Amino acid sequence: MDYYCFPTKTGDISVFFDLKQYDNSRERFFYQIAQEDVMLAKQKGKLLLFDLRTQTFIDNDNNAVDINGKEIFPRCKIQESEQLLSAIENNGGKSIVTQADSKIVESWFEHIDVQRKFLRTTFGEVQKNLDFYEKKFGNKFFLKTIKKQFSNICQIIQMDDSKSLVSFVGDSLFGGNMLISNNSTPVLVTDALSIIRDDYGKREWRVFVVTGKIWCVSRASDDLIDIEPYVFEKIKTKIEQISEVSIFPSSYCVDFFEYDNNGEIIFDICEFNSIESSGVYRNNDLVF
Repeated sequence: MDYYCFPTKTGDISVFFDLKQYDNSRERFFYQIAQEDVMLAKQKGKLLLFDLRTQTFIDNDNNAVDINGKEIFPRCKIQESEQLLSAIENNGGKSIVTQADSKIVESWFEHIDVQRKFLRTTFGEVQKNLDFYEKKFGNKFFLKTIKKQFSNICQIIQMDDSKSLVSFVGDSLFGGNMLISNNSTPVLVTDALSIIRDDYGKREWRVFVVTGKIWCVSRASDDLIDIEPYVFEKIKTKIEQISEVSIFPSSYCVDFFEYDNNGEIIFDICEFNSIESSGVYRNNDLVF
């Protein structure tokens, strides 16, 4: 890897270390988590900054960098993804992920087989046809937006003479358009699964795959948790199967999980996310 690229609105790395400037806790958390990768990339001489003000690529000393032909691992917020990937492409850089790749990863369920079935629809259509979804899934089902926004178990409840869709987000109960404001938002609906838990919480793993190779694997936790050998072998097998799908990108982030299916433990893909804007857990070391 030639460079790890991070956008900056100030032209330097202060955006990652001066955390007091962020009132939004999610934004502050993003920059805090990125600190380690930024420092490691700097130490290895592989840090590349994308100045959002001037739309130029620079090094840590604000010198212009020619990225033509260079292999680049972009890392950014979701909102910056399209802008950053477009700039890398327009300047001749060889990003491990393109805008076209991100679109395919977003619709991964159309290309990759898993053991459960998805219904693709809109949030408004779900709300208008609660009887249909209750008959198919019961009074609880899993609903997520195709673009990263909402992802949770939803429940159908009887309210006087009508039914309503509600979900607990944290300790708060939300319903209707408080969950997703736009009824035309594309969503996926599937069964509410019983994810296996152990002493460390839900048995979920996040894997970063770069150019077809497993880059790093972490339990979905901020604690240091060993990966059981059988889990790693299952992940390896799944990655090999994914590589056989010709249309699918070679760099991506994928989550795996174990869930209970009538007494049988199923190991399967949970979801994919575009590699440039996926969050990291304890063992997800990206800079080498």
